[in-house]
Amino acid sequence: MSGLLDPLDEAQQLLVDTVWDQFAKAETFPAYRYVEYVMRRAGHNAEAVLKSFPNVGITYNSNGYQAAGWFAHRPFEGPVWLTLAGLHHVRGDEAQAICRTLLLFMKAVTAAQEQILQNPFAFDLPALELDLREAVTARSAGMDHGLVRWGAVVAVAEREWPGLRFHAQPDASTGRGRAGHLPTADFDTTEQYLAAVTAALRPPAPSEGLPFSDPRALVRSVNFFDVTCELILGSRMVELLPIDRSSLLVLDVDSEDGLLAGIAALAELLARLAVPGKNPAHALGRITDHLIGELPSMDRTAVERAVHTLDQVRVLRNSSIHTKPGATLLEAYEALGLVYPVRDYAVAWDSIRAHADGAFSRLQEEIQAARLPG
Repeated sequence: MSGLLDPLDEAQQLLVDTVWDQFAKAETFPAYRYVEYVMRRAGHNAEAVLKSFPNVGITYNSNGYQAAGWFAHRPFEGPVWLTLAGLHHVRGDEAQAICRTLLLFMKAVTAAQEQILQNPFAFDLPALELDLREAVTARSAGMDHGLVRWGAVVAVAEREWPGLRFHAQPDASTGRGRAGHLPTADFDTTEQYLAAVTAALRPPAPSEGLPFSDPRALVRSVNFFDVTCELILGSRMVELLPIDRSSLLVLDVDSEDGLLAGIAALAELLARLAVPGKNPAHALGRITDHLIGELPSMDRTAVERAVHTLDQVRVLRNSSIHTKPGATLLEAYEALGLVYPVRDYAVAWDSIRAHADGAFSRLQEEIQAARLPG
């Protein structure tokens, strides 16, 4: 999945480093003209590199949100700036100090919003704007602020519209802000914040639309896989669930509770696969090496792809406990053809079953194709 947390390529990293080097010196973002010339001297087209960064939120903001931004329609009239997505790829304590400071401020403005819940009948909007320096200092009492350069923090805050609505004071030493596009921004790490930004700003996409017309298709493919393992590998691999659990795999759902119950049952079946060994702890982490060890002629890439699909069900199951949308969870949604957040539970469950059905069928086919002579 191409996203804000993905590693940068060489040209993207050069552009981020070029902007940061000047910003770190002056607490002001450099002109596009300067960045364009540096990139051109290195053999890169600055505009092409800027357009290559993953971008989300274009429907909410004309520039969208990405690691490095610029005024695309009049580039030579403005700067090239970095967001927290860009600072995430900058090495050094100064960049991380800016990230930590803004995350603290976002926590503060998120907490300020709770005033709305205190009086549901108040028609006057409570004071939700906070001073940057005052709020951060109050939330980090006793911490060393020696690395915090407030002018730099302000400059980044003005571009961080997913998490903040921010305006600087005239001397740019502080500013005032309130919650931005995200409904809440209570995050401990930049990774958590950027994953939430991706989830909130990524436009809804249709699922892959795998055909799934028979609720029994998944249990049939699981059974065929198990029988194939017994005939070719000498032992069954699927441990049957109790009837009340296995029946969930063939039932349709129409609610979130039904979807979560189905995912839990499928994840339990996957966890019980009889794969030799104990490391890693979950069976899907061992199954590829086991199958290749038994049948060396198997197509490892095909097996890994099928196992990866099944492993996304385990990720979904774990997400019911850890609810913040991390990058791993977003990848699972994409791999299983789901839209985040799920609105149609019946369609989501059909998509999950269709992908799991296809993965078990692929494993069965690969085992049959690679069976040993005789």
